Amino acid sequence: MSNFIVKKTTLKEQVYDYLKNAITLGEIKPGDRLIEEKVSETLNVSRSPIREAVRMLQKDGLLDVNASGGVTVVNPTIEDYRNLYEARVEMESLAAFYAAQRRTSVELAEIKLFIDEMEKEVTDNSLKGMLQVNFRFHEAIVRASHNPFLTSMTLQLRGVNSFYRKAILEGNPAYMRGALQDHQDIYHAIESQEQDIARQLMRHHIERDYQSFMKVVNK
Repeated sequence: MSNFIVKKTTLKEQVYDYLKNAITLGEIKPGDRLIEEKVSETLNVSRSPIREAVRMLQKDGLLDVNASGGVTVVNPTIEDYRNLYEARVEMESLAAFYAAQRRTSVELAEIKLFIDEMEKEVTDNSLKGMLQVNFRFHEAIVRASHNPFLTSMTLQLRGVNSFYRKAILEGNPAYMRGALQDHQDIYHAIESQEQDIARQLMRHHIERDYQSFMKVVNK
């Protein structure tokens, strides 16, 4: 009988998850300063795992660290969001193309699981739940492309992307149902390995995202 090791979540990963959720859900807002001492008191942890988590979040694009060591939540501009759209519309549609070609049965089941979770969050009208499962759905497709460079470049965008998606759903809660339908269509194209259709549907979905975002901004 073969042995296996279950990986335990480290303290820095727990701090990372806590801060990431607080930032992406707006509990810590764009432009806010992150005070290590307050985080240490809230979580009852030392400064060391907090600093490690900050480095991880800086890499994700969620935090800025200035020359004196001050830490603030990034505050994206409209130009940042436009640049994000231009990158996503190309990279994620390409990822969907290769995911349709290369996805395994396990990866397909994972994508379907996120669709099922998304249906529940839409029914419950849960912004927090929708934001979380939406990110996991898109990440699962990118990873199913089996292209490590494409995966790495796409995941580098997740910081600004989290603010972008939150702005869309807060500004237009009804958009959740349209996004769910888009995701279901993309899943079916990946399931049937229709590469060109998967790419086209993902492109259309991201274009609709951006159009919805601009409507929110122009309000």
